[in-house]
Amino acid sequence: MTPAMIESKSDHLPPDMSWDKPRVKVAMVEDSSGFGEILAACLGHQPQFEFLGGARTVRDAIQRLPEWQPHIVLLDLGLPDGTGIDVLRALSASMTHTSFIILTVFEDDSSIREALSSGAVGYMLKRSGWRAIVDGVTLAAGGGSPLDAQIARRLLEVWRFHGSREHQKAHDLPELTAKENELLRQMVETGDSVKQISEAVGLTYATVRTYIRRIYVKLGVHNRSQAERKLLSLNQERAQQSAQASSQGD
Repeated sequence: MTPAMIESKSDHLPPDMSWDKPRVKVAMVEDSSGFGEILAACLGHQPQFEFLGGARTVRDAIQRLPEWQPHIVLLDLGLPDGTGIDVLRALSASMTHTSFIILTVFEDDSSIREALSSGAVGYMLKRSGWRAIVDGVTLAAGGGSPLDAQIARRLLEVWRFHGSREHQKAHDLPELTAKENELLRQMVETGDSVKQISEAVGLTYATVRTYIRRIYVKLGVHNRSQAERKLLSLNQERAQQSAQASSQGD
């Protein structure tokens, strides 16, 4: 997505309107002044957002973001003094109420895996267009995990065919950690809310919410019902593969 593409779209954005709900506080870590200014203008036209400001370096981000306490951070990977991964590793564990969305031009597998494993709740490409980016911020603010469609497909290919291990429990998914599998089973089997799950497993609400967002990212889904369907589908598929393997062995 070039600045010209965003600019042409932003000319037709609706004017600001009254908004009687709490605004979503958004910050940006982006070293390109042109792209950053135009994207900030796009976000500023949306009444549900409050744009707090931007940082251009890893050092600035690590200093400013904890002071701003944004709900959402749009984070570029390529920065003058490091990468967006450095920001994630420094802040994601302590800023548990902030959702970090990667917004970058990089779409190689190693960058995607490293970003998601370091705490990002979403991964979007700059060329997606301003509307997709705005929708992604809205989705993350509601607890979802925005993924560019191409990125989501690639993640599913990697994790879906990773294969299961014999020592894993019946409902464990190899793409999830032991704790993530435990929480996913708790969600599916009980239907408990995040608050109820946090009380049951002895973790804070914010920690469980972070785990659940990471589960959504890894499964390529956006909400609980999609996660449940994905779990059912994958286990049915593996059961069929196991049955076929057994019949062939006979």
